[in-house]
Amino acid sequence: MPQPRIIAFMATASPVGGVATWLDQFAADCANHGADLIIALAKGQQAHDPDRYLEYHPGIESMIVDGRGLTRESRIRACQRVIRKTQPTLALPLGVMDANAAVIREKRRRPIYLVSRAQGNLPPMLADLQDLRDGIDHVVCVGAMTRRFLIEQSGFDKERVTHIPNGARPASEHRVPRGDHPIRLGFIGRLTPGDKRVMDIPDFCAALIRRGVNFQMTIAGSGPCEAELRSRLTPFSANVTMLGAQTSAQIDRDVLPNLDVLVLFSSSETFGIVLAEAMMNGVVPVTARYLGFKSERLVVDRVHGRSFPVGDTEAAAAIIEALAVDPKQFHRLSTNAAEHARKCYTWERCLASWRELIVRVQSVAPRKPPSHLGDPPLQYNGRLDRLPLPSNVVDVFRRIRRKVGQSTRIDGQEWPLFHRHHTQDRLDEILESSRRLEVEAVCQNC
Repeated sequence: MPQPRIIAFMATASPVGGVATWLDQFAADCANHGADLIIALAKGQQAHDPDRYLEYHPGIESMIVDGRGLTRESRIRACQRVIRKTQPTLALPLGVMDANAAVIREKRRRPIYLVSRAQGNLPPMLADLQDLRDGIDHVVCVGAMTRRFLIEQSGFDKERVTHIPNGARPASEHRVPRGDHPIRLGFIGRLTPGDKRVMDIPDFCAALIRRGVNFQMTIAGSGPCEAELRSRLTPFSANVTMLGAQTSAQIDRDVLPNLDVLVLFSSSETFGIVLAEAMMNGVVPVTARYLGFKSERLVVDRVHGRSFPVGDTEAAAAIIEALAVDPKQFHRLSTNAAEHARKCYTWERCLASWRELIVRVQSVAPRKPPSHLGDPPLQYNGRLDRLPLPSNVVDVFRRIRRKVGQSTRIDGQEWPLFHRHHTQDRLDEILESSRRLEVEAVCQNC
């Protein structure tokens, strides 16, 4: 079977993080095994900046998908133009929702495979996958619960959904903290108030201070609430250092080797690549019991790390206090965490599974989607949409306006991670179904 020609559409709003780390590893593996990979970086009016992304990933070869000032229909067409220019055999959207519709439209013109990487358990993400089910050839789920949801609740054939956890890089030696030194805590990730719950950090620090815990905390990451978080952490400036966004090399070299504990406050995670990276280094994970925690079993409470209820910063602080005064407990968890990660979560294992999957996907003909799939609902984003003109002509006018420097209205988010038209009742039902699956996982693992 000939090697595939793959196009990966990559969002650039967060230049570092789990998806970006995975893409770096996947690109290197494609180069090592002769697969042709094209990386198309999304460019937007505000948040999506390919130049900034390339500062953190200088070695990748890429092209631009320009969506500045355009509507959802225009963003889909921008992706279609890239597909037609590069002629891939397989498309892999990574946080670029509009690329899915573009691939589905192109399926009507010629054979092309659409492989979706399910990288979140948020209800709108799962709703989008449900809507696209009949046009997707295969879904790769980073988390085990996501796979169960798609098969049991969304009607995907189990042969079309695969669970492939991420990997983590090997680590250096690690020291056990002594009682006369501050326990070294870390948070690594996007600074967002939603699923990452980073605004729990100030309350967590306050709880540690009340308990008299001698600690130093390093925060590596950037995001929309970075300024607010810095302001609220001002009272703890003697204990907390904020580094901003860091490259993978900086995390490996400067951050992880200097941590004892990694703290995660998320309410929802598919995998939590930062947990695996920390465990590789013998850093003890102390994590909220996020949606997907029990299903994935990346961290088993009191075996590889510790866990606390989502939002319970007092419980998190109590765990840190216990680890700070009990080196034996810390050493046991640190050793178990490192052994577990090195056995189960290597990049070699992850990427070998991806190679096998791509061969399997290409062993059957690409799916032919229904005629309506991939067409967004009509939305009026300005006077052009109300004119009796075909959508492709309207798209050309908008692109001309962009080139001459005139602003155009943006349809909601630029390059949205998920669509926002789903009803609240539907999202609530998806969330409740996900929680039921997590409860079942707890019972099965007891």
